[in-house]
Amino acid sequence: MSGRRSQARRYAVLALYQWQITGLAPADIVRHFFDDPAWMRVVAEGLGLHKGEQQSVADALYDMALFQALVRGVPEQVEDLDSQLQTVLDRPLIQITPVDLAILRLGVYELAHSPGIPFRAILNEAVELAKEFGSTDDSHRYVNGILDRLARTLRPEEFTDVPASETPRPARRRSGPGSRRARPAAAAPPEAPATLATAEPPAAPVPDGDA
Repeated sequence: MSGRRSQARRYAVLALYQWQITGLAPADIVRHFFDDPAWMRVVAEGLGLHKGEQQSVADALYDMALFQALVRGVPEQVEDLDSQLQTVLDRPLIQITPVDLAILRLGVYELAHSPGIPFRAILNEAVELAKEFGSTDDSHRYVNGILDRLARTLRPEEFTDVPASETPRPARRRSGPGSRRARPAAAAPPEAPATLATAEPPAAPVPDGDA
C-alpha cells in the first residue's frame, strides 16, 4: 500500500486489531504510536508478516488525522457497525477472525461516515488491507463481498445505474487453500409466452417479464 491515507488505514487496522485483542482504550493505543513506534512493528510480526512486509510507523509518512479518526471512531460506533455487518454476514460476528473483523469494521465506518470518498475507493482499500493482513488467502474476496452489499444499503445513490438483479448474494467463505466465494448463478431468461394462432395480432404486446 502506498500513499499517506492508505498508510493511515494500514496502521489503523493494526491498532484496531490490538484493541479487539487486548481491550486497551483507543487513546492508549494511539499514544503507543507516538511514544513507541516499534510497538506496531511487534504487532505486525505477531500477524506473521515476513520478507520486508513489516514497516514501523517511524519509517512511513501517514495521515495522522485520518489514523486518529479511525482508531477512535470505530470503537465509538462499534455497536452500530456490528449491527450493520450482521445484516449481511453469513455467520455470527464471533466467528470472524479479529483481523478480518478489524478490516470490515473500518470499511463500514468509512462507508457510513466518509461520504466524500467514493464507495469503490473504500472497497479497494479494504481489499488491499485484506490481501496484506487477512487471515486466509480468500479474505480479500470475502471482505469485498460483504462491503459491497453494505455499500448498496449505505450508499444507494451510488448504485442508481445498477440493476437490482445484479445485487450480489451474501458472501460465503470456505476454509482451505485456493478457496473462493461462489459467484451468484445467472438468472435463467423467462420463457417466451406461447403465440396464439389467430389471424390478427393481439390487442396489446405481451410483456417479457424484464420490467
